[in-house]
Amino acid sequence: MKFCDKLTFVVFTYNEEKRIERVLRNFTGWGHILVVDNHSTDLTRDIAEKYGATVILHKNPGWVEDENTVTLIKQAVNTPWIYWGFADEILNEQGLLEVVNAIESDKFKIINLARKNFYYGKFCHDAYADRLNRVFQKAAIDFTGNKIHSFGKTTVDESAICYLDERKYYVRHFISNTSKIYLATIDRYTDIEAKTNKYSGGMKLFARLSKQFIKTYFIGGAYKAGTPGLFFVIQMMYYQSILAMKTYEREHALDVDGIEKLNNIERENLLGNK
Repeated sequence: MKFCDKLTFVVFTYNEEKRIERVLRNFTGWGHILVVDNHSTDLTRDIAEKYGATVILHKNPGWVEDENTVTLIKQAVNTPWIYWGFADEILNEQGLLEVVNAIESDKFKIINLARKNFYYGKFCHDAYADRLNRVFQKAAIDFTGNKIHSFGKTTVDESAICYLDERKYYVRHFISNTSKIYLATIDRYTDIEAKTNKYSGGMKLFARLSKQFIKTYFIGGAYKAGTPGLFFVIQMMYYQSILAMKTYEREHALDVDGIEKLNNIERENLLGNK
C-alpha cells in the first residue's frame, strides 16, 4: 500500500449500504476519499463516515458526469488528482499501485483504465469492456456541456495520458441488478439519452445488433461465462433496442395520443360507413 496525498477517490452513492464498505476498504490507505451521496435513505453515509471518508450530499440529474456535478466535485476536492469511482467497482492492489506510481512520476495528467464486467457473479472477460480517463487532474478534462454516457473532452496532449495495460490492470465491475431492476434502470437512462439520440434506421439497427452480438458473445468471450454471459449480452442489446424505439417515437411524435389517432384512422377505414 502506498498513500498518495495528491489523489482523492470520488465515489458516487445512493442507498449503497450493502456495497459501500468494500469500495471504502479498497481505497483506504491509498489516498483521500470523498463520497458524493445522492441523498441516501439507508446507512450509506454512516458507513462512509465510519471509514473516515468525507461525505457531501448532491442531487444529480440521474447521472453523474453532468457539468454541474463535476464542477461541484472539483470544488470539493482539495487534491490535484481525482479518481472517478462507484460502489459496485473494485481495483485490485496491483492496479492501485500502478495508478499511484503514474501520478508520482509527474509524467502524466490523465490515467486511462479499462473496466471489465461480472454478471450474475461470473466474469464476462472482454464483453462490453471499456476504457475511461478515470484518474485525472482537474484541468485535464473539460466537462462543459457534457452529455450522458460521455466523459468530457481532454485538454491535454495524447502524450500526457497514461494507458494502463488492460490485460493486467482493470477495474472489476460487479453488476448486481436483477432483470426487474434493470428494466427500471434501462427505462430511466434511455429516457435521458433518447432526447439527443438520432434514429439510424431499421436495417442499420439490425446490422449493428448482430455485429454487437458476435463481437461481445464470441470475440469478447462472454460465452465463457455460460448463461450469465449470454444474458449479459442480451440485456445490453435490449438497451440499444429500447433506445432506438424511444428515439424513433420522439422523432415521429409518437406518444399515446398520437398512436391512438393513427389507430383511429385504421379503425374508421375498417368500419366504413357503419
